[in-house]
Amino acid sequence: MLKKAFLAATLCATASFASWDRFPVLENHKGEFAVGVNFSKLGERMWLLPFVGSRYTVVPNLELGVSIPYYIRLYKSNVNGLANPRFMVRYQFLPMLNAFLNVRVPISNDPYNYSDWAFNFGTQYSQNFGVVDFGSELGLTVCTRGDDKESPPLHLNFGAEADFNLGIPLTPFIGANVLMRIGKYTYKGKNYGKSYTGDFVVRPYAGLKYAINSNVSVQTSVITELGKEEVVGPETLIGVTLELKVSF
Repeated sequence: MLKKAFLAATLCATASFASWDRFPVLENHKGEFAVGVNFSKLGERMWLLPFVGSRYTVVPNLELGVSIPYYIRLYKSNVNGLANPRFMVRYQFLPMLNAFLNVRVPISNDPYNYSDWAFNFGTQYSQNFGVVDFGSELGLTVCTRGDDKESPPLHLNFGAEADFNLGIPLTPFIGANVLMRIGKYTYKGKNYGKSYTGDFVVRPYAGLKYAINSNVSVQTSVITELGKEEVVGPETLIGVTLELKVSF
C-alpha cells in the first residue's frame, strides 16, 4: 500500500489527471496538438515524463482529447516505458460551465504498475475579468480494483487558475490544485486500515505562455506541494514542465 501511495503522489504531481485546461472548449472543428516534458524531483528520486496529446471539437461544444505519456526514471536502475494513456471528454453546456470526464486506461507495461482503470469527472467554471481569465475545476477520481485486488480511496480535487492578458505575446499564469482523499483503501472490495478522509495536499504552480504566432505557443511552469508531513512525506516535490502547442 505504501508503494502505491507513493506512486499515486508522483502520478498526481506529474499532472497525469490534469484536464487540458479549465476554460471554454475549442470552437467547432478546431483542434490543438501538444508535445512536452515534465521533470519532477522528490528528494533523491527524479523522473521525466515526456508526453504528446491532441484535442479536437468534433461537434459544437463537444471536445475530445487524448494524452500519451512516457515514463523515464532517473534514479537507481532505469525504468522506462509507455505509461497509461488518458482519454478526455469535455462538454460545454453553458457559456461559463463545462462538464468533463478523464479516463486512465491500463496497459500491460505501465511502469507505474497501475493495472486499474481510473475515472476523473466533474465540472469547470470559467470567466473573463478584463485582463484576467479565470478558470476552475471541481472533480472526483474513482479507481477500479487492479491486478493486486486493491483500490485507493476516492480523490476529490479542486483547482483554479488565473491567466493575465497583458496585451503582449507573453502571458503569466498562476494556479493551485487541492487534492483530498476520502475513505479507506479496499482489498477485494473490503475496507481495511485507517480512514484517509480529510488528508489533503495543495499544489501551487506558476508559469509563462509565449505566443510565437496565432497558432503556435510555448509555455513553461513550476509546481510544488504543501501539506502535513504524514501526508506529503518529508521531502519537497519540485516539478518543471515545458510544452509546445500548435492549433489547427
